[in-house]
Amino acid sequence: MDNRGYFIIDGSRLFSSIHELQRTKPEYSGKKLSISLLTKFLMLKWSPFIGATIRAVYYFKQNDNRIKTMLDIPEADEPDKKDHWRKIECGIPIKSIPEEELQKIDAKYREYFTRQEKGLDTKLICDVLMLVANGKASNIVFLVNDSDYLPLFESVQALGGNTYLTALDSSQKIHKKLANLADKYLTLDYELDQIFGVVRQTQQPESQALQQEPVAPVETTQPEIPIQVIE
Repeated sequence: MDNRGYFIIDGSRLFSSIHELQRTKPEYSGKKLSISLLTKFLMLKWSPFIGATIRAVYYFKQNDNRIKTMLDIPEADEPDKKDHWRKIECGIPIKSIPEEELQKIDAKYREYFTRQEKGLDTKLICDVLMLVANGKASNIVFLVNDSDYLPLFESVQALGGNTYLTALDSSQKIHKKLANLADKYLTLDYELDQIFGVVRQTQQPESQALQQEPVAPVETTQPEIPIQVIE
């Protein structure tokens, strides 16, 4: 089996993570996540562990309006705009709890509520098993957070592959069983600002902040020296 890696991103998990960031951290509110930059930083973060990267594959439900409202995705036919990522829209949309309401539920219970698509996880699982079983990849990095993927992790490992787990940031809860089964778990806390295009203002140094206004020079009068006139 070649030492090559794939990134597999469940769109439901990605949108949930973005929504949670925007809810808890005002600097990300209204910002779109860049697919290109997320892919870039995933590759940089994981390159020491997974060998050569083939591509990152993003799985979204069909006609999901969040693709446009929450993600910055360049046109694939523009030169130098697409770099080793692929977007797959699959699954059948179904009625479910709105994302903003789902986020109000404790993270450990969310997976018990109806998801917004049917069939997406099946497509994802089949694609991963085909890659590993055919020897196309040995290292799979998952951005997922659903216990339905536990059997997939076990199957990949049984086939001789490695399963890795990633997330946008460490403040969000991750499924403990997935983390325990994964061979390694890393997050992108330090890369988030660039991925979302957030520019933070640099704080004024304390020494400058405490600097007093310039004081006008004090004029001093010199005593007059009598001039002696010599005749």
